[in-house]
Amino acid sequence: MIGFRFQRLIEKLLSVKFVIFIVATVLLCCGVLGGAEWLTVALTVIVGREANKVLGSRFQVLGRKQDDEADLGSD
Repeated sequence: MIGFRFQRLIEKLLSVKFVIFIVATVLLCCGVLGGAEWLTVALTVIVGREANKVLGSRFQVLGRKQDDEADLGSD
């Protein structure tokens, strides 16, 4: 149980969006990025995650409809 949770945590930490967010935060702390640039990166990561959730669920629904139509046509 603990091993599974640890594995899931590692997978989430290695996601590209999360890594970009961490790099932007480190650059903000070092003074390389300003607040506006960091906010842009943060909003991009958040919108990307939400869009992935919404589009992923819609494509799953579309895939099911196509599978159902194929099943109906094969009878």
